[in-house]
Order: sequence, then C-alpha cells, then structure tokens
Amino acid sequence: MTQTFTEKWLEAVEKKNSILCAGLDPPEFEERRKLHVPQGINKEEWSIKFIKAVAPYCAAVKPNQKFWDGIEDAKSLAEVLNYARAEGLVIIYDCKAADIGASNDEQFLNADVSHRRFDAVTLACYAGNIKEAAEQLRKRNLGGIHMCLMSNPDYQREKNMLVQIPDEEIDEDEYGLDAEIYIGHKVKRYMQLAHDAKKFGLEGIVVGAPSDKNHIKPEEIEKISHYAGKEMLILCPGIGGKQGGDASVLFRYFPGENIIANVASGLMFPNGPNSTPEEQAIAAKQYMEELNSLRAAA
Repeated sequence: MTQTFTEKWLEAVEKKNSILCAGLDPPEFEERRKLHVPQGINKEEWSIKFIKAVAPYCAAVKPNQKFWDGIEDAKSLAEVLNYARAEGLVIIYDCKAADIGASNDEQFLNADVSHRRFDAVTLACYAGNIKEAAEQLRKRNLGGIHMCLMSNPDYQREKNMLVQIPDEEIDEDEYGLDAEIYIGHKVKRYMQLAHDAKKFGLEGIVVGAPSDKNHIKPEEIEKISHYAGKEMLILCPGIGGKQGGDASVLFRYFPGENIIANVASGLMFPNGPNSTPEEQAIAAKQYMEELNSLRAAA
C-alpha cells in the first residue's frame, strides 16, 4: 500500500529518533550570502558530504529550488537526492508552487519523476487555489505543505489581512470560535490558510518559530492549532542560527513528532564557509538532542 507523506515522515522520525530537517540551500557566491560554498568546490560533492555528515541525526532534507536552478543543477540534485534517499531521509522540495491549473501540475509532475521523486512540496497558492493544488498532489501521491505564518517582517501585515468567509462555512460553523470571527464575517489571513489546509486535505503548513526578533506570537500558534488541527504537520524554519527561532512554543500545541524542525545555515555552516563534515555532524547531533529534549518535556 502506498504511504502518505505523513506516514513517511512519522516512520522516519521513529527510525531516526529525530524531527530535524536539514535545509539544503548551498549558496555559491559570496554576494548572495556571507555564508557560501567556497569557490572552486563542486556543489554536488559538497552536498553529498554534507548529507552523509548529518543524516544520522536527521529525518528529512529540504532542498530549496532557488539554490538549484543552475545549468547543471538538475542532474546534480538528482544524484544528491538518490544519496539522501539511501540514507533514509524524507525529501521535501521547497519550491513554493504558486501557479494554477496545468502549470502547477507540470511542476508536481517534475517533482514526481523517478530520478527526483520528492515526498512533498511546499506551496504558496497566492491565487487561492489550495483545493485544486491539493487534488493534483494527491493524484501524484505527493504531500503538500502550504505557507501559513512566516517570520519575515513583511509578513506581519499580510498575516493580519482580513479574508471573507464563504456563507456556507459560516452556516456549517467550520471556523468554530466566535471570538475569531470579525465584522463582516472575516478572519485573518493566517487563520484562513490554516483552516483551508485542513479542509482541503493538505498534510502540512509552514509556521515560523517565535523569537524576540520576529512578530510571531504564541497565541497565534494556538489559533493555528485550532484551525489546522493537531494532526497537521508543521514545517518550522528559522530555528536557531541567525533567525533565533524558539521551537519550544510549538510543542505546547502540536505533537512533537508532527514538527518538522528545519535548520539550514546552522547545519551547513556551523563554523563559517569552510565548516567541515565533522563540525556539521556535531551541530546536527546537538540540534537533534535539543529537539528531542523538547519533545520529551512536552
């Protein structure tokens, strides 16, 4: 029987005893980031060495499409993913699919072909077509993880935009908490996204970790757990490192095994651009142990 993305993730968590996801965003040029793959080093070889170092402590790897768009990158990424799959890692393609109809389905088809074969993709259905995208993903047995509550400063305005609730959803009381229904039967954007992800059968949403450096509040995480349901997988970027996200708040409202805790630069470059595989492995082990402590204490 074919496994769902949720089943694949939970199986990997059990086997690896980890909820850590390794972000695979290897910038090649110094002007793009202070941390970068040093010039003259083969990105494919670097990435395989990185995955080999961190795989014992991770349940998933998440390549960001924007860092794999070079001329030779498609072939290289296929080789990297083959290695990651052999290491027992679930693979999340961070492409933030935002198109409609056949254009979206073409991207999902590309994610489904055998030499790549991702387990899930990220979505940003700006056009409001979450239902359509969810149906297309199910047809290809791909998981879908929709953007919901981002930590970047610009999203503070976006998350608070009011979205009209369809009359039929008011009648069926799908939104539940009367306190969350605003004048004119509207809810805030992030609430609507969490609600629709559950309604249309997506398996995950992206929720940033609160910190003193961002706008995310613990009460917003609580509201998301109400609308999305506690069975929803939560892809949480921005843990530790530059963004300094505190994942502990998420464990109050979601089962620990449902949290996909993504760390990118903190694993790739724990000691700067020339970080060694040994240093990467040490960082991954530390993150895994810290996250497992949070799981145990929840």
